Amino acid sequence: MLNIIKVRSRVGGFLYVDGYKVRVFEKISLPPLERRLKAIREAGWNTFLLKSEDVFLDMLTDSGVNAMSDKQLASMISAQDSYAGSKTFYEFVDAVKEVLGFEYVLPVHQGRAAEHILSKVFVSPGSFVVTNYHFTTTRAHIELAGGEMIEIPTPEAKDPLSRHPFKGNIDLGLLEDLLKKYGREKIAFVRIEAVANLLGGQPVSMENIRETKKICEKYNVPLV
Repeated sequence: MLNIIKVRSRVGGFLYVDGYKVRVFEKISLPPLERRLKAIREAGWNTFLLKSEDVFLDMLTDSGVNAMSDKQLASMISAQDSYAGSKTFYEFVDAVKEVLGFEYVLPVHQGRAAEHILSKVFVSPGSFVVTNYHFTTTRAHIELAGGEMIEIPTPEAKDPLSRHPFKGNIDLGLLEDLLKKYGREKIAFVRIEAVANLLGGQPVSMENIRETKKICEKYNVPLV
């Protein structure tokens, strides 16, 4: 978490300062409008096919774009990259077990690699994955494995006028109905996208996750 420093003025009031210094930066450039228009046309209006040098501010994804702390950068220098038996791997495993309590740990390079493995292990032709809302790569992996996604977001999720604070929540009533109807035989797992990116980055409440877990345990269905 970022450290916020609170500075008190001698005449009253406070100044809040970010508790870090930026020491590494990457240059960006703004290509001329004509070049940018040419680039997006050549890419078939597909942002995934654009070259990074033709993009001013890249907001295609938030994956892997965060700045790293001095401790993270230092750890990269001291980390072992042995093909097997790496000390760094066991440090990672211990940290996951301490925080999440999982007995088995398999590191992957990115979320989509984890989705691929989960789909291969749990999903079979004709099975369902119940979710609050899909993510593009998740849906692709599940459908490639022969499964189908069932989306059951809370009713407020698609109402732009609603002030509901957790529009990423899963509909608990519909979830129980589906688990009762199909059971463990047809439902590969229940999945919560948190935050729900394709609903506009809507948050999911911890209460909703806990209640989802209770329902899944009742019907012996895994929760991802």
